[in-house]
Amino acid sequence: MKLVTKLIAAAAITTIFAGPALAQKISIEQAKKLAADNGMTTVTEIEFDDGKWEIEGRDASNRKLEIDLNGDTGAVLKIEKD
Repeated sequence: MKLVTKLIAAAAITTIFAGPALAQKISIEQAKKLAADNGMTTVTEIEFDDGKWEIEGRDASNRKLEIDLNGDTGAVLKIEKD
């Protein structure tokens, strides 16, 4: 019984502390759609880091394009064209 109580407590603590840090509201599919809505036609790399989606790819003119999106809201944080 004590082991079960300890396991439940450990799971609760893990959920409380790790849950918010690991969660994002915008899915990878939504992030790709938002990038496309902002001119990206090809995605070459996508990563979720520090609460934001970092997306690299190309636009219709084959220019390099980098877009950062807020992981919770999908708001555009940065658009950089080369």
